[in-house]
Amino acid sequence: MGNMDPYKKYQNICRLVYRQRISDAIVLLRQMTDDSGLEFLHGRIDEMQDTYSQLLKHTFSGVEDPERDKVYNYIKRSLLELADRLRETVFEKRAGGNTGLLKKDVNIRKGAELTEALQVLEKLSFDDELAGLLRDVKVGDSEKTAGRESTLAFIFQIVWLGDQYSEEEIRLLETVCDSGKLKWHDKSLVVSALTLSLLRYFDVNKFLLLFRFVHYKEDYVWERAIIGLTLCFLKYNERHMLYPALVEKTVELKSFPQIEQHLEAILVQFTKSRETEKVKRKWEEEILPEIMKMRPGIEKKLDLDNIFSDEPEEEKNPDWETFFEDSPDLLNKLQELTEMQMDGMDVFISAFSRLKQFPFFLEISNWFLPFYASNPSIQPAIKNPGSEYDLTPLVENLEGTYFMCNSDKYSFCFNLQMVPEQQKAMMMNMLNAEMENISELEKEDDIPGSLVRTKSIYTQYFQDLYRFYKLHPWRGEFDDVFDMDIDLHETSFVKILVTGGKTIRNIAELLFDKKFYEDALRIFLSIIGEDRSNIELFEKIAFCYEKTGNLEMAFDYYQKADLIETGRLWIVKKLAWCSKYLNKWEEALSYYRQAEKQDPDDLSVQANIGQCLIHLERYQEALDYYFKVEVLAPENHRIRRPLAWCSFLLGKFDTAADYLQRLLDSDSENHYDLMNLGHVKWCQGYPEEAFGFYTRSILSWKSIKDFEQSFNEDRKHLTIHGLGDDKMDLMLDYLKLEVRRLQKKSN
Repeated sequence: MGNMDPYKKYQNICRLVYRQRISDAIVLLRQMTDDSGLEFLHGRIDEMQDTYSQLLKHTFSGVEDPERDKVYNYIKRSLLELADRLRETVFEKRAGGNTGLLKKDVNIRKGAELTEALQVLEKLSFDDELAGLLRDVKVGDSEKTAGRESTLAFIFQIVWLGDQYSEEEIRLLETVCDSGKLKWHDKSLVVSALTLSLLRYFDVNKFLLLFRFVHYKEDYVWERAIIGLTLCFLKYNERHMLYPALVEKTVELKSFPQIEQHLEAILVQFTKSRETEKVKRKWEEEILPEIMKMRPGIEKKLDLDNIFSDEPEEEKNPDWETFFEDSPDLLNKLQELTEMQMDGMDVFISAFSRLKQFPFFLEISNWFLPFYASNPSIQPAIKNPGSEYDLTPLVENLEGTYFMCNSDKYSFCFNLQMVPEQQKAMMMNMLNAEMENISELEKEDDIPGSLVRTKSIYTQYFQDLYRFYKLHPWRGEFDDVFDMDIDLHETSFVKILVTGGKTIRNIAELLFDKKFYEDALRIFLSIIGEDRSNIELFEKIAFCYEKTGNLEMAFDYYQKADLIETGRLWIVKKLAWCSKYLNKWEEALSYYRQAEKQDPDDLSVQANIGQCLIHLERYQEALDYYFKVEVLAPENHRIRRPLAWCSFLLGKFDTAADYLQRLLDSDSENHYDLMNLGHVKWCQGYPEEAFGFYTRSILSWKSIKDFEQSFNEDRKHLTIHGLGDDKMDLMLDYLKLEVRRLQKKSN
C-alpha cells in the first residue's frame, strides 16, 4: 500500500471518506503526507483523529449529541481538503508537465502582479474609454490594447491555476461579476477559467462565485456559469451535501426562472457530447466476449450465429416512439443543425481540428474566448491591406450566428488569410447566402431570454469545451469532463432541482438513445413503479439489461413485457434470442416457432429454428429447415456449413462432402471446414485423404492443442459412424508427428 501511486492513493482516500471509512482514510492520508514532504501536517491529522475518536466515543456512550452530524461532516470535509492539498503538492513537485510549469510561473508572478491586475480590471470596469477599446480598435492600435489582452489572459491563468482562492482573488472575481461596464465576453472568459479551476481543484468559494455569476444573470455569461456549476457538481457529487452553503445555494436556485428546463437542456447537451465509442468498445471487447464464452463449441464450428450476419439481430423496437420528435423545445431547428456536432463525431470537429495550430490557440484562454467581430486578433484576416475584399460583413454575420462554435469561428477567420484572392469572392458569396438562411431560422427564436436561444448558447459552449478537451496539445494533462463516470439521476444537484417526472424520463431516453445503457437502466428502474402498465418501459429495461450483458434479467423483463401484451413479434424474437444465448434451446425453439407463425418468410427465424434443432440433436428436422433457407437464399454460402454438418451426422456423406468442398473453394483455409471434411472422408473409408485434410486444418489453425480439443468434441459422432477410440488416438498421434516434422522442416 505504501508504494501505491500518489494519485491512486488520493482517489482511495476520497473513496474511503465517501464510504464512511474514516480510520482507513486517515492511515492513507498519513502515508500521503510523508510522500509529499509536508510532515508538519501530521499535527493537523492528529487533531482530526482526536476529534473523530471523541465523536465515536460520544456516539456509543448513549448520549444524544445534536451537533454530531455537523462534526462528522466537518471531519470528512477536512480530510478531503487535506487530501486535495497533498495531491497538488505532489503534482507540483513532479512539475506536472506543461500545466505544472505554467502554474509555477504564474505563482511566481502572481504575488507581484495580482494587485496590478485587479487595478487594471477595475479600470476596465469603470473607465468608459478603456472599456470601449475593443469596439473602436484599429489594426496595430496602441499598447493599451495589447496590455488589456495580456492582462485578461493573465487573469485567466490566475483564476484557472488557483487552488484555494485568497481573499484578493475572490475580490477580483466579484469585481468581474458585478461590473456593469466590463464586456460580457471578458466576463465569460473569466467564468470559463473559474470552471476549469474548480474542475481541477475543489474549493467551495469557486462554487459560490459561479452561483454569483448565475444570479447576476448577464446574457451569455450566466449560461456558461450554470454549465460550469452543473459539470462541477457532477464531478463532486459526493461532496455536495457536506457543505451547507452549497446545499443552501442549490435550493435557492430552484427559484431561478425555468431552472428545470435549463438543467434538462444542459444535461441533454452534455449527454450528446459524451463519447459513445467507449460504450461500443465495452460491448464488443468486454460484454460480448463474456457471453460468447458460454456458447457451445458447435457455434464456432458451424458459425451458426452469423448465417445472416448482414441482417443483424433485431435491435431497438421499431414501434418505439422517437421520444424527442413531439418535443420541439428539445430538438429545435438550430439543434438539428448541430446534432452531429454534439455527438463529437461531426464534420466540423474533423474539419477544424487541423485549424487549431494557429498561434492564437497557444494561449489557453483563447480556446474559451467568445467570438466577437471587433477582436483585434482577427482584424488582419478581415481587413488585409493587400486584399481587395473587406470581410467585415461576413464576420459580423458570423458573430451573431449559433451554427458554429466560438473556437471554430476563430479558426475559420484565421484560415481566411490562407485563401487565395480569386477564391475569396466565390467563398464569400456562398457563405453569405448560407448564413442568411441560417440567420432567418435563428431570428425566429432569437428572443432575449428565450429558452431556445439559451439552448443554442449551451450548445456552442459545450462545443468549445469539447474541442479543448479533445484537441488541445496538453489534453493528456487534463481530466476530460466528457469521460467522467457519473450517474446523472443520482446526482444531488440534479435531484434538488429536477422534480418533474417528464424531465427525468427525457434524460433517461436520451441516455438510452446514445447507448449509455447502464445510466439509462438506473433511471428506468427508478420510474417503472409509477407506471407498471407501460410496456415500452419494460421493453427498454430488458434491452438495457441485454446490452449490459445481464441476459437473465433481460429475459425476465421481456417476459414481463410479454405479459402486458402477449405475442408481440419483436418481444417474441427477443425472448427467443435471450433463450438461445442462455442455452435454453427448448424455450428458444418454442419462441422461434411463435415468431415463424407471425412471419413465415423471415429466413433468419428459419435459420434460428435449425440452430435450435441442431442443439436438440434433431438433425433431420434441422436439415429440412436449412434446405428451405438454401432454396430461398441460394446466394448465402454460410448456410452450407450447417447443411454439411447435419448431412454428415445423418450419414449422408456424399452430400456433406459436396457442401464442404464448395465452402473450401471460397475459403480454403477454414480450419473447421477442413476438419469436418476430414471426418467425412474418414467415415467414407478414405483415411489418407482424411489425414491430409486434418493436417491442413492444424496448419491453418496454427495450434495442435486447439485442433485436438475440437476433434475430441466430435469423437461421439465419429464413434456412431464406426470409428473406435483406438483409431482416433492413433490418428491424433500420427497428425502430431507429421505436423512437428513439417514445422521442423520449415524452420
